[in-house]
Amino acid sequence: MKYFKTLPLSFAIIFLSTETVLAQQYVVRGQVINKEKKPIELIQVNLVKNDTVLLAGIMTDDLGRFSFKAEKGNYRLILERLGSEYYNQNFDLIKNQDLGEIEINESILLEGVTITAQKKLIERKVDRLIYNVSNSIASQGMNGLDAIKTTPLVKVQDETISLIGKSGVSVMVNDRIINLSGAELSNYLRSLRSEDISKIEVITAPPSKYDASGNSGLLNIIMKKNPNLGWSGSINTTYQRNHYNGIRLGGTINYQSKTLSSSLRLRQHEVSYLMDGSVDLLGNGQGIYTTETRKDKTRGIGINYSLDIKINNKSNAGLIYDFGRSKYNIDADGQSAYLSGSVQDSVFITPSKQRWNTPSHTLNLYYDLKIDSLGKKLSLGANYLSNVSDRSNNFQTINSLTSTFSSAQNNSNMNYKIYSLQADLTLPYKWATVEVGTKYTLLKNNSYVAYYDIIDEKMVFNPANSNIFDYKEHNSAAYISVNKDFNKYWSAKAGLRYEYTSLEGKTPDSGNETVTNKYGKLFPTVYVSYKPNEKNFISVNYSRRISRPGFQSLNPFRWYKNEYMYFTGNPFLLPTFNDNFELNYALDNKLNIGLYHQYSKDNTTSVAELENGIFANQVKNGFNKRTTGITIGYYNTFFKRWEISLSTDGSYSKTLPTIRDLEALDVYSLYYSIYNTIALNKAKSYSLLVNFWHQLPFVYANNYLKDQMNFSFGFKASLFEKRLNLSAVVNDVFRTLKNDGYTYNNALRYQFFNYNDHRNVTISLTYSIGSSKVKGTDKRVRFDDKNRIN
Repeated sequence: MKYFKTLPLSFAIIFLSTETVLAQQYVVRGQVINKEKKPIELIQVNLVKNDTVLLAGIMTDDLGRFSFKAEKGNYRLILERLGSEYYNQNFDLIKNQDLGEIEINESILLEGVTITAQKKLIERKVDRLIYNVSNSIASQGMNGLDAIKTTPLVKVQDETISLIGKSGVSVMVNDRIINLSGAELSNYLRSLRSEDISKIEVITAPPSKYDASGNSGLLNIIMKKNPNLGWSGSINTTYQRNHYNGIRLGGTINYQSKTLSSSLRLRQHEVSYLMDGSVDLLGNGQGIYTTETRKDKTRGIGINYSLDIKINNKSNAGLIYDFGRSKYNIDADGQSAYLSGSVQDSVFITPSKQRWNTPSHTLNLYYDLKIDSLGKKLSLGANYLSNVSDRSNNFQTINSLTSTFSSAQNNSNMNYKIYSLQADLTLPYKWATVEVGTKYTLLKNNSYVAYYDIIDEKMVFNPANSNIFDYKEHNSAAYISVNKDFNKYWSAKAGLRYEYTSLEGKTPDSGNETVTNKYGKLFPTVYVSYKPNEKNFISVNYSRRISRPGFQSLNPFRWYKNEYMYFTGNPFLLPTFNDNFELNYALDNKLNIGLYHQYSKDNTTSVAELENGIFANQVKNGFNKRTTGITIGYYNTFFKRWEISLSTDGSYSKTLPTIRDLEALDVYSLYYSIYNTIALNKAKSYSLLVNFWHQLPFVYANNYLKDQMNFSFGFKASLFEKRLNLSAVVNDVFRTLKNDGYTYNNALRYQFFNYNDHRNVTISLTYSIGSSKVKGTDKRVRFDDKNRIN
């Protein structure tokens, strides 16, 4: 372990020493502004020496800035746009040089010229796909969640965001993991304005810089930057109608000065759903048929505060704090029919009331230091998360044949805490850009589950159905990543991450039984891209990842839905390892084709068992899985008003059971979608939305799910210079977004069906106040471990 703790420092010494033996290069930087001192983006920067163009095609960013490296010598700097030259100046380069502000007379530049240059809607990089939101008709006048829905390779179903061909996705803002999930994450994303989003990066195979945990990709939302001082804000509200009325509210305040930048976001929601479903367990001449109708009411509040302080020209520090509280009220009416052969033994009616209360706190502290003017940078961070979940389930079990009944209460308290420290060092050199880093994480879970029988209106503790579980996990990691542009055609990126895990789980109330495990693994990532010309792009990558069990999956407590049905975790679960291969091709940044193959080992699934009339579900490592597929996406704009996004994913999945309880699945699947945004006027302030996707039968874990589809349409408008944005959307018009499937456990057929009230009408309003050019702060901080909370 000592070796890996000193590994990043060793890398830094080696690469810093290497710099001294290479040809000396100096950094040239500057900023292009107009007479009003406002930055100008998309200006082409050319570097010329002896009438030979050495550097061309660098564009100023949204702050008008540019930067490049060159060896000592005399050069000519030319700035142009659309072939029109408006700056031409000689300079001697003998040291790192800041050209400062270069003022441009835009009236001369624009005389007789219409500027149409803009970034492409879709771009491919060596390790990610970039969706330039600011160029999309579909994403304008919307919130952050709506912008994600229009992003290539992304699928949003209800409150769940995933990548096509992946099991899930982690969402980041400016490289910072958002420590929220479900409704809380959705409400946070709704608080973002699409006009403030520059681009969304889709990372299907995350580099070694990020935690190797999870067989999922990353979605990185990059916010626009702006040097304007002052304050701005927005308020938003969404009304939702399904079977019940629901409301979501939010507000944002941003403030920016020369040394301080801050953002305050508030969120609140209260939404209800009518849920219908059934779960059946059939086989061996027996059968249990269960149905349930319930009302789920979820309420939540949250606050997110970011503060960034510029200490000097080389360093800054800050914090990000998030508090959220979610409450769930679930009122359910269930019925279970037990059959032996064709004879009905008994029928149980089980009304229940579940109450969940989950407050969570997240704190991120960071410090960034620019080591030199060449771009070397050190980033330090500390993260803390606390999540305390209190749940209770009061239920009755009524035997309709004998008219007897019993009552019980199942309470659980799950206290999760995560602490982490990390350091990242970026070292740009002439020959490559190197990143090294290290991280330590401590995870704690203290859970107490108590089961009470209600006898004569008194709660009687039942120790057989109760337990205490204490869990502690240490993760240490170190990584190195090297990114190299060989020439204008070839680029490569390679990384290696080592993670060492030690864990211990105890059950003090069961003889202090202890489960321990220690393991260390290497996780390589490799990317190679080839760009023969401006229209064609080819890339190939490989990555290895790990999916560690979630805390609830490890906890051996029993969570009862009724007296005869429970779910339980498994402290002996092993992690799942995933190997991912991808080959991608992009044509003219409009057509994207990807081939992929994934192999995962020791996957977990819930295994159903029936013994003595008890319907038990336990999480187990049960199967390996192979998936091979192809994704095709096409994105274009016709007649300057009709933006269309077409996607399809065809795959073949085969599960290979490693325990006798499960049956192998062999499934061909197809997913396809079409998203249309049609501007109804020349200013594109009014638009029509028509969207549809269809998923043919597919494999989820070791379950076979039947086809799903969703048709939605709507309207949006941007008024008062985009200060007021309005949208109205009807989702799941034909009530086809359902979960209907089955699996085989222990020669028993476990089949399920549920419909979660997806058909709804949503009406959203967002109004911006203050200066729209002030963007606030969204610091880049990573905190990947929060995904273990489930």
